[in-house]
Amino acid sequence: MRVLHLSTWNRPCGIATYCGNLVRSLDSLGIRNDVYPLEPHLWRTYTTGDIADLQADITEQARRYDVVHIQHEHGFFGHAISYKAAARNYGNLLTQLRTAGTPVVTTFHTEPLGASVNADGKKSFSPQNLIRNINRRLTWKHHVSRCFGTAPLAAKAVVHTPTTRRALIKQGMPAGAVHVVEHGCLPQRDPWQNPAGAKEQLGLSPETVLLTMFGFIGRYKGHDVAVKALAKLPDNYHLAICGGAHPEADDEFLDRLLKLVRQLGVEDRVTITGWLAVEATDVYYAATDICLAPYVDPNLSASGAITWALASGKPTIGSKVPAFQNICREQPCMLLTTPKMEDEIVWAAQKLANDPVHSAGLVAAAGRYIDSYSWEETARVTENLYAAMISGQALTAGSISRGRLVARTAAASTTPAPQTQPPPIDRRSMLASSSSRVAEVHVVSRAG
Repeated sequence: MRVLHLSTWNRPCGIATYCGNLVRSLDSLGIRNDVYPLEPHLWRTYTTGDIADLQADITEQARRYDVVHIQHEHGFFGHAISYKAAARNYGNLLTQLRTAGTPVVTTFHTEPLGASVNADGKKSFSPQNLIRNINRRLTWKHHVSRCFGTAPLAAKAVVHTPTTRRALIKQGMPAGAVHVVEHGCLPQRDPWQNPAGAKEQLGLSPETVLLTMFGFIGRYKGHDVAVKALAKLPDNYHLAICGGAHPEADDEFLDRLLKLVRQLGVEDRVTITGWLAVEATDVYYAATDICLAPYVDPNLSASGAITWALASGKPTIGSKVPAFQNICREQPCMLLTTPKMEDEIVWAAQKLANDPVHSAGLVAAAGRYIDSYSWEETARVTENLYAAMISGQALTAGSISRGRLVARTAAASTTPAPQTQPPPIDRRSMLASSSSRVAEVHVVSRAG
């Protein structure tokens, strides 16, 4: 089986990291994976002719493969120009790929724009926002949703949560074309990695309670909420933000965050590392006492950073956004707090710092979640989806969770209830399995 991946690649980017982990895991199954790197920063320079040439080149490359797998984020297709341009460019690419006769699947890392809730959780009902959102929904439906369907050469979608699946269906995609494949997780780290020695390397005292946020800095991740919580915690609490501003971001959030740190007088208790090498990241993982993920965006589809926190071997405080609530329904692996409520984070941090039993329970639950959704398992499910698409078989809505009948015995009865419940349904086995496998990973790049 030969798969062509369209994604950012080998750069500081969460989706590039996601694609790299997926490719390596698919490679272990014997699938050949080639990558056509997408370069979001170039869209501002493209002319209409450049875009046509790029789409034609991708389409020509696709003819050599069994499946094309696109990693989607609006910026990958020209969101720097406009949302309408990004949707149009992506939709046109899907239309051209269909002419190549190669099945196409897209993993959506963000929901279609145009919802009534902003990234900070605030609802927008102004006439301007209403008109803008209506235009965005119409643009998405016209250029993108129409390309998806259950027919063999209609595009298919992969999402990480049922919430995102519902959002795509509301935007006009057929339910049978949208499938949930949970975000893959790295193996859990050893939770007993000499934290005192690691803190010493970082210049922290052994009494320090280190709260850590991993990943790029962004308003939707609630870094400002974490700083406000830190200011209300005792002086031995320290916040490490292991990441910097995204290299492609053009907002001023980092500047506002630095001003907030100064205003609250916690400069000596906050460390912002910027992008870290693997060795330096390992030190922070070892020194961390509690991971923080105080996200404020209810439209979040998934987060690579939260999987890093769950794999850290340390307890995690998250926020009650749907993506994290979905994870905790699988396993109670985070202590969840209300978004933007720093006082709850203050309580949660002190609770975990002083309750090792509760902390150990969260870490154990995180381990169970990671075992269920390892990258190896994600690759297996993805391979099954590829095989079903190649064979042209009709795909079932494998993302719908069906309940299991629970047999109850009446309190006064002494006769056991008959065991009539059906076996649990494995959502991941509802796609066909594949026996077609090949080998090695290559990188495809455009010449000139």
